[in-house]
Amino acid sequence: MKLSVLFKRIQHAVIQMPELEEEMEIRGITCNSQKAEEDSLFVCIQGNRADGHDYIEEACNLGASCILIEKLVSGGRMLKFPENVAVVLVKDTREALAGISRIWFGSPADKLKVIGVTGTKGKSTVAVMIREMLESLGQKCGLIGTIEHHLGNEVVTSQNTTPDAFTIQSYFAKMVEAGCHYAVMEVSSQGIKQHRIDGIWFEIAVFTNFGEDHIGPGEHASLGEYRYYKSCLFEQCRIGIGNLDDAQCSYMFQRKCCTKYGFTCREEEGQERGFRNSHVLTAEKISFLMEGGELKTVFYADDRKYELALPGKFNVYNALAALQTVSCLGFEREEAGDVLKHLVVRGRMERVDAGENILCYIDYAHNAMSLAKVLKMLRIYEPERILLVFGCGGNRAGSRRSGMGRVAGELANLTIITSDNPRWEEPAKIMADVEEGIKETSGAYRMIQDREEAVFFAVEMARQGDILLIAGKGHENYQEIQGVRYPMDDRELVRKAVRLAAQKRQKKEQTECTQTLL
Repeated sequence: MKLSVLFKRIQHAVIQMPELEEEMEIRGITCNSQKAEEDSLFVCIQGNRADGHDYIEEACNLGASCILIEKLVSGGRMLKFPENVAVVLVKDTREALAGISRIWFGSPADKLKVIGVTGTKGKSTVAVMIREMLESLGQKCGLIGTIEHHLGNEVVTSQNTTPDAFTIQSYFAKMVEAGCHYAVMEVSSQGIKQHRIDGIWFEIAVFTNFGEDHIGPGEHASLGEYRYYKSCLFEQCRIGIGNLDDAQCSYMFQRKCCTKYGFTCREEEGQERGFRNSHVLTAEKISFLMEGGELKTVFYADDRKYELALPGKFNVYNALAALQTVSCLGFEREEAGDVLKHLVVRGRMERVDAGENILCYIDYAHNAMSLAKVLKMLRIYEPERILLVFGCGGNRAGSRRSGMGRVAGELANLTIITSDNPRWEEPAKIMADVEEGIKETSGAYRMIQDREEAVFFAVEMARQGDILLIAGKGHENYQEIQGVRYPMDDRELVRKAVRLAAQKRQKKEQTECTQTLL
């Protein structure tokens, strides 16, 4: 593609342009200097740990013919460029990348009805529910999310909730090519802040809930900033759907021009909260059941019964969000809701077989808000005990650690504090921060740094009637230590622990039998 075409709608300044017989042709775009190729455009992105402006020489050595920058000085030194490359300056390279990416792929989002889901919790579950509902109705739907990306004919492992702008546009292009008419995507506040969804018009945007999270270095400077960026999604959608029971719902829709729909588990009048009653979906007669060793949820909406394979009231909210979405798209809620009976979302209250006597669930709860919701929900089912295994991630706000410790001590019968993704921090230090919080309660706990050992201990301790919750990592199949991701999956840890526990019991029984015979 001609360089002038890429920058036709981007405000920019040409700093350097080599003399060529013909206009420069760009054959690829990348933000990773190591992936620069012959005649490619290298976009310098200022990240939390690295600055693309420091890797210009590497990109040029690999063949990049054009460099996109947002500053001329880096690290106190003037940037230098080879004479044979073009250099273009913009105010914000992330913002420019979004516009360039749309042009590069031919604005594929315009050929899709895009549904965006934002909120502190529930994004993944709601997005999966919407996709499964549409697919069950014969509508081909792509998905961009935390767990994985469905691109029509291809499934890609996810690295983060909202990919960079170039990747998003490439995914939309693949969806269009595969014949998708719909695309549902999780939209993080960071994704909005970093211009990753710039220029995408959403048919529907969904707000699930709001809580304190993602505040700290490399994330958001304050709760107010976090909330503000969440709300920005509703400035670029036709229909906005919000959780009316969340205190921040009115803020999300304040001065927004989208048509507003809502959902609630209360029976208050929607008009009192700025929503027309006909635009509000209400859940009633919610009940929580334990059938055949499974936790289930039942509720009614518009006098129709819905059954959920997923436990808890928060999943009723998630289901309402998905049902309201498909209804706004013109489909019947009741027919779409049939998928809820059997729907399982990886790492979101996912049941793992841990033997006949143990109810074991894997969940992504990784802050105090989500952990408290899950533990309080499990209490409703009246287990004998709740055993909890969890840790906290490194290089994240330290305040969440003691908070999670307090929640665990107050709501679990036994907590095993272990390692999560320590990233660049020392696991023992993170665990000590968690311990400070749990010490403020009377809750029983153990400290076991090795996550596999911690899971094995919990499985051994579990008795009939107990519920074992392993929280924090959810769908993840790795553990990140010092920048390296090592294979680790909580499901496999549980299964291995069950096998080892069974072998240990069998060996003990054989020993006792031998001693009796002697």
